[in-house]
Amino acid sequence: MLTKPVKRDLQHNRTVKGEGYKREDGLWDIEVFLVDSKTFSFENIHRGYISAGEPLHDMAVRLTLDDQKKIIDIEAVIGSSPYNVCPQAVKNCQKLKGEFVVSGFNRIVVKTLGAEKGCRHISDLLAHAATIAYQTLWKEKTAEIKGQNKISLEEAKAIGKKFENSCYAFKKDGEVFNQYKEILINKIKKG
Repeated sequence: MLTKPVKRDLQHNRTVKGEGYKREDGLWDIEVFLVDSKTFSFENIHRGYISAGEPLHDMAVRLTLDDQKKIIDIEAVIGSSPYNVCPQAVKNCQKLKGEFVVSGFNRIVVKTLGAEKGCRHISDLLAHAATIAYQTLWKEKTAEIKGQNKISLEEAKAIGKKFENSCYAFKKDGEVFNQYKEILINKIKKG
């Protein structure tokens, strides 16, 4: 929990929400939403006037993925934005079809949608979508580890390499990383 702050007045609200779904056709939908609003009203050159609480930004992204996290389809919409041209910024998102939401995905997003080629907020949502995709499909991978589907020694090593030093909890010689490493080794020996 954060420490108690000094007295202050709220100026800006940002809500980012993400959801991951298993579809009946076997694919996965990852949806991410962003809404920005101010606590005060103000004039805007393109929209005229934006009232307190009215969305300054209201955006959404849906990625449809297969089991390998390949983007089968992508939909991005900008319902509210500060400038009239912003909704056009999503057109380059289609260039991400066929890409995989794996390590390095955010670099691909920046290359494809960065700077004048897209919308920074949509790029940020895609980074959130990547994390949500990982969390959503994690159940499938843990089922494999639990022996519902056997994994090879090569797959176990790949999983270990992916997590090794990826964060504080998974530092190579740390407690958590070594616990998971031991679990994987035992599953392979039994499998």
